[in-house]
Amino acid sequence: MKKKVLITGGSGILGVNWALSVRDKYEVTLLLHHTKIFLPGVEISYGSLNTSDECLSLLAKHQPHIVIHTVGLTDIEKCEAEPRLARKINVDLARNIAIACNQENIKLVHISTDHLFSGDHEFSSEESETKPVNNYAHTKIQAENEVLYNCKSSLIIRTNFFGWGTSYRQSFSDFVLKNLENEQKIDLFSDVFFNPILINELSKLTHQLVDINAEGLFNIVSSERMSKYEFGIKLANCFNLDTDLINEISIKDKKNLVIRPKDMSLSNEKICNMLNCQIPSIDEQFLTLKQQEVDSAINQVKTDIIPYGKHFIDEDDIKSVVAVLRHGMLTQGPKVTEFENKIANYVGAKYAVAVSSGTAALHLTCLALGLGPGDNVITSPNTFVATSNSILYVGASPKFVDIDKQTLNIDINQIEQAILYSKNIKAIFPVHFAGLPCDMEKIKQLADKYDIAVVEDASHALGAKYVNEKKVGNCQYSDMTCFSFHPVKGIASGEGGLITTNNPNLYHKLTLLRSHGISKGNFEFPGISFPDSSIKNKDIALENGELKRWFYEMQYLGYNYRISDFQCALAISQMDKVDLFLDSRRSMGKFYDQSFAEVKNIKPLQVYGRDNSSHHIYVVDIDFEKVGITRHQFMTRLAEKGIGSQVHYIPVYNQPYYQDMGYDMNQCPVTESYYQNTLSIPLYYGLSNEEQKLVISSIKDLLQSQ
Repeated sequence: MKKKVLITGGSGILGVNWALSVRDKYEVTLLLHHTKIFLPGVEISYGSLNTSDECLSLLAKHQPHIVIHTVGLTDIEKCEAEPRLARKINVDLARNIAIACNQENIKLVHISTDHLFSGDHEFSSEESETKPVNNYAHTKIQAENEVLYNCKSSLIIRTNFFGWGTSYRQSFSDFVLKNLENEQKIDLFSDVFFNPILINELSKLTHQLVDINAEGLFNIVSSERMSKYEFGIKLANCFNLDTDLINEISIKDKKNLVIRPKDMSLSNEKICNMLNCQIPSIDEQFLTLKQQEVDSAINQVKTDIIPYGKHFIDEDDIKSVVAVLRHGMLTQGPKVTEFENKIANYVGAKYAVAVSSGTAALHLTCLALGLGPGDNVITSPNTFVATSNSILYVGASPKFVDIDKQTLNIDINQIEQAILYSKNIKAIFPVHFAGLPCDMEKIKQLADKYDIAVVEDASHALGAKYVNEKKVGNCQYSDMTCFSFHPVKGIASGEGGLITTNNPNLYHKLTLLRSHGISKGNFEFPGISFPDSSIKNKDIALENGELKRWFYEMQYLGYNYRISDFQCALAISQMDKVDLFLDSRRSMGKFYDQSFAEVKNIKPLQVYGRDNSSHHIYVVDIDFEKVGITRHQFMTRLAEKGIGSQVHYIPVYNQPYYQDMGYDMNQCPVTESYYQNTLSIPLYYGLSNEEQKLVISSIKDLLQSQ
């Protein structure tokens, strides 16, 4: 039976390549924290090392014979700027896993660094006195001490390595090769020395030490000391790339860098004597690297792409659904009413009607208002087609009004003109795009002036607030408001929608229209009494003044737009987290704003509305023409980096169906201008800080590399 190896920091370059090099010999598990990857022949697991108890739990789950601890914050500038974070990652996590491995008698291999010395010697040995010159080195020395103190049988490996990186993380050798392949010049230090080793060689020698039960400190590096510049030249020659693109510079030229040791070369005499081995030359290792290219990490590691939007499901959500499946009614049960009441109370409306989708909600509002052929409805072209389609469903016609370039919502100043120049305007359907509320007070004033109904499309806007700080959906400015609970929306019910209203007659009509237009009296809505007038044929419906228990009557041509109880159970549980979701989205939106504020050719949109928006999506304007790349190419290259993106939206009137109806593609110039350069980038609860920074850095790289 193969021995089991657990590799912490499994998404890193070292962890991934280590797994690739030993997966045929061992049963390998990669432990991940945030980044989601897949690697053939390797088990993937998720967990935290924040406490020794969590480490013990992971060891109990996987029962490894060997733990390779590769976790580390290696960004020297960040270690200096954030010493607490550096200590947590580099020291505390190492201590925790050491305590757990010692308690469970599991062999621990802790990967350290070659940065531990002042840099004024060549080939420092395991016995050389450590002299850290920065906080990174200081924390790595502390980590070594903690590991050896808490787990005396541990192996501490000091090293510097190279190998193929991944689509989301670049190694030093990747940096050299990719730039030279793209004919980009690079600067490499001629006065900083090291002796790195190919990860395959590093893992092979480490496991040989494990096999003989070696303990303590070992340097595992190549035998040849060279500068970073010499390394780049040798690597370029091996891959037949232009060495003239490599500029020889001094580390003194980079005055803003945190101080580093200028000589990090380590002696490998101890391990060579211990294993009676000779480490291949650097040229031989480069040839091996070249041979690995086809099966390299970048080609084998598949990332779970970071989507532009995503739902979040936890155990409470799952338990809520399971409880209904085990004990409740699957449809037309109490969870529907409970969900409706929860939303109504949250937004401050009198009534709520839950339905099967946001599209169904919009359609039912048109039916409830009695819209039909010959009626016109004003709405925004910057929306999903469902908004205007719902108007078409009842035979009415949408009239598109251009958007405001700042809010991206319908331009309030053009609404009255549209009312005056169009015939038979019966309603306005404003869309709270991306979660930013329209100026509903002004829209309501216009609607009242011309006796027009108002339906808010708040599919993006659960939890958003008007300027008066009251929540969207309270219907103080509208007849009805529609929400969507599609998985990428503020909360998820799978598919689902809901209408809020303060009008009891509209409420009654909506409840019938969602269920074939059928009334069942009190039996359909436990605890809610409708007036006698809700039953049309009372003479055949009543017996001794009571509604016959089987009786129902169809009063309208309705639809089967009911939502299930287990969907509502999920949505109820999601509502318990809605403010947490909103706070997270708002914080991430502001972080994007700050990160892109000074970057050329990209402009965050709707910035001024951050405190009122629900931040369903985060949209930016990118001048693709100046960047020298098409939007399709830009999105493709983001996808290659594991990052999803989307466009919200193609103007509705540009769709072939609407063009066939005679809609003019040039009728809304602001919408057209917005559409040409817009891009939605990832924003959702559960997007980690690491992932968001990857999105930012990837976009910046693309903007600057053209």
